[in-house]
Amino acid sequence: MENSPPSRILDEVSDADSDLEELQGDIAKFDESVREFLASQRGTSDVPRLSRGTSRGRGLRGPRKAAKPRGDITARLSKVNQAFLSGDYEQAMDLAFEVIRINAETHQAWTALASIFRERGEIDRALSAMVYAAHLRPKDVSGWLRCASFALDSITGEDDEPGNLHTARLCYSAALRADPTNIEARLSKADVCHRQGHLSAAITEYNTVLKRRPYDLDTIRKLAEACIDSKNAATLMPSAINAYRHYFDHAMREMQHEAQDILWHDVGIYVGLLAQVERVQEAISELKRLSRWLLGRSAETFWDNWRDDDREWDILDNRRVSVPEFSHLATNSTQFGQSLPLDLRVRLATYRLRNGDYSEAMKHLDHLDPDDPSTTAFADDFTFLIYDLGVELGKNSQASRAIRYFELLRSMPGDPDAAVLLQLGRCYLDTGESAMAEEYLLAALDADEDNIDARIELANMYEKAREDEEALILAAEALALRGVQDQDHFINDADIGKVRIRPSASRKQRDLQRRFQGGDNADRSNLIGNGTRRPAIPRRHRSKKLAGPDRRQEDEQIRALKLSQQYAIVRDLKQRISEGHKELIPDWMASSKELVDDFRSLKRFYSWDNYLRFLGSKVLLHKSSANQPETELSQMYQRLTRSIAPPSEQSSHTSAIPSLATHQGISFDDWLDLFLDYAIGLAIAHRRQEAYQVCQAAKDSTVFQSSKHGFIIHVAWSVCAIYTNDEERCVAIARHLMRDGATTDSYRMFSLLSMLCQSPASWYTSGPAQKYILRQIKAIDVSHEAAAVRRGGTGENEEAGDLTSLDIDICLLMLYGHILFTSTSYSYSLGYFLRARSLDPTNAMINLSLGLAYVHYGLKRQSSNRQYLILQGQSFLSLYARQHANGDDYALAERYYNMGRLFQLLGIGYLSSAYYAMALDICKNGGGSRDLSALILANTLISLLTVGNNDVALSVLRNNLKL
Repeated sequence: MENSPPSRILDEVSDADSDLEELQGDIAKFDESVREFLASQRGTSDVPRLSRGTSRGRGLRGPRKAAKPRGDITARLSKVNQAFLSGDYEQAMDLAFEVIRINAETHQAWTALASIFRERGEIDRALSAMVYAAHLRPKDVSGWLRCASFALDSITGEDDEPGNLHTARLCYSAALRADPTNIEARLSKADVCHRQGHLSAAITEYNTVLKRRPYDLDTIRKLAEACIDSKNAATLMPSAINAYRHYFDHAMREMQHEAQDILWHDVGIYVGLLAQVERVQEAISELKRLSRWLLGRSAETFWDNWRDDDREWDILDNRRVSVPEFSHLATNSTQFGQSLPLDLRVRLATYRLRNGDYSEAMKHLDHLDPDDPSTTAFADDFTFLIYDLGVELGKNSQASRAIRYFELLRSMPGDPDAAVLLQLGRCYLDTGESAMAEEYLLAALDADEDNIDARIELANMYEKAREDEEALILAAEALALRGVQDQDHFINDADIGKVRIRPSASRKQRDLQRRFQGGDNADRSNLIGNGTRRPAIPRRHRSKKLAGPDRRQEDEQIRALKLSQQYAIVRDLKQRISEGHKELIPDWMASSKELVDDFRSLKRFYSWDNYLRFLGSKVLLHKSSANQPETELSQMYQRLTRSIAPPSEQSSHTSAIPSLATHQGISFDDWLDLFLDYAIGLAIAHRRQEAYQVCQAAKDSTVFQSSKHGFIIHVAWSVCAIYTNDEERCVAIARHLMRDGATTDSYRMFSLLSMLCQSPASWYTSGPAQKYILRQIKAIDVSHEAAAVRRGGTGENEEAGDLTSLDIDICLLMLYGHILFTSTSYSYSLGYFLRARSLDPTNAMINLSLGLAYVHYGLKRQSSNRQYLILQGQSFLSLYARQHANGDDYALAERYYNMGRLFQLLGIGYLSSAYYAMALDICKNGGGSRDLSALILANTLISLLTVGNNDVALSVLRNNLKL
């Protein structure tokens, strides 16, 4: 044994040895407690006070030191390791859980468990085990860092990212609590905060790192990127500017010339930060100073005296020779303009345009021909610089030249960028080409449905062209979008006419939005592309108002052809789904949505109020006018509303259904079927609000105003409410059908909808429902009394026999009686049941309801004459049972079953069993249904067991049980 390896010795540890080690551990714990007690009696403390909290005076602080594992724990951990190394993960996991069951604070068990889960591919469980192990050693910084790194490495998709980033951030925070000086943990935490979109926290961490390492260029770059991405960029940008300035001041003193070439990129970031905080002149000066230093000419400070021009960076020496200090230099002219990178030259041109130095900017732009292939390559790497240049050219009345640069951006591969299309539209508008401007602005809306500036430009164009209706719609949409964005703190109302290219909220979202890859990471975030979030305004077809008649007719023909093809696709998909191809439902829903949205987007099918509701802007418009100062946009909306909306509102009340029976070759009945099928599909997918909106849109349309259409819409609406389990909506629709129809079927519909919706009877028996139905009964009674008075009577002394001539629906009386019955108002329900019986004495349902109402009323504690009420109920139920079913065995079996339930309720077991037996015999002979047989059998067994006839119950069960 002495020569055996340690692993073999551990393999041969017996249970007796484990018990001995456990006993020794218990003895050691007892000895320790004795020593602690003796030390406390002497007034000293030789051991840490584990069971007491932190004292106010002296004493140990922080977590206690982990105790050495007992012998049995050590032995089990050894077996865990052996099983893991041999690949038996199941046994290793069982042994590790056994150790945790004995002592959950065993660090080695949790680390072993994490390794097991990692090998098994259970990443989430592995991460949880690692985090728990790290909590057991909170001062172990390396443990927290390993947990955080594992959490970040485990991100495989969008679903994993939020949770894993949160876990990693908590781990880095714990590492910083253990060691606040750990730079790695602080930088990693800042990176995680940046990925989460918590930019203020990331900037704080970066600044903390820079206090200790002020010349860390990577950290400065990350700080600059976070500042640009932040919504409070103007407030936070100075920290990045100061960090770059300190770095460049240090680099100019200490850095070797060979290492300077890598800094051209950072010079661009630095001057871009200055320009974004409106320090344009300083950006120009710093760009020239740092570029001179990078070219080895930092001693030529005399160029700083030429602030109004950039002759230092001309390609030729024509202007430089007029500088006295330059004429005495023996330098190569290539160290001037030819050595300046093109991206910095474009920045100089842009900043000069921003300062109003147009002639100086043009000298730089002579080297950036949009038709040159090298310019195309440059634009592919520095898209944001070309965009900024085009914007400044447009502001300086150089729309024609700006169009060339924007067309260069538009021709780049990838999806069209809404910001570029918007600027092209503005430039063509400045050149007087309204049709081209309209085309580009509409293309910008297609690329970004939430674009406010494109709507404002189009609204202004249409108002000038006397297309007031479309202008009003666009103004309403813009106001609605502005209200949504104001709620999200995206834009400021003071910047209505100002173009703002905003950075995205998170690094991930920004990366998704960018469609260009090269150039400056910090400045690239200025130009955002198209996100994937759902637009706040529904997409609608927008016809060209300023194009020629031929072009407009051609567009309408293309659109009509597209809609007819789309409708054919929808019909084909619906047919295939009805044949069992359920996997086609998403495609059918998407195709139906396009058609429904297209129909809803047409103003001629809706009144102004309903159309604004479709746009989602009506409520926001009222809030905007009430709570915010007037702007040019709101003034335009009010002006257009006064000139258009009132006549439209007056005509909307009298508007008739259009004379045509079709739209785009599709009949309006087919359009309605499409609406309702799509709404029910949304309800089945548990998208309640969208389903209701589609039903509301069908109801509001001026082409679906007939009673037939209204009935179909409300029936489909009720189906949506049933699928989404909306009992309140079910009752509201049923009340609407009763109000419009006031027929027997409408009263039955109320009960049916309340029964189909799986919810308590609270809405069925609610106060509003009772009052509504009672008002209908009272209205009928009042009309009857008035008719009696006209006939010469008093209306109060009518004979009972004359009640049969009363024109009142029995279902209405029964419905109200059942509502009262369900709400346990039995005494009140009897009055309405008796009124119904006076109109139809032979109705079996009335006799059943009367009998049950009397019996339940007699069983109430407040009943005054219990025996009389129960006997009265039995008499009506006897009449119910004796009524012939005209040969219908199922109805007879149902009567016997109901009678059995009555006597079972009263506790008369032998009578209930007799009726159940008769009903069961009818069912066995084919007169009942399987469900009724099951109910009878279940109640028979309950009745027999209640009176103690266990043997008979067993016999019945054996005779009727089918396995």
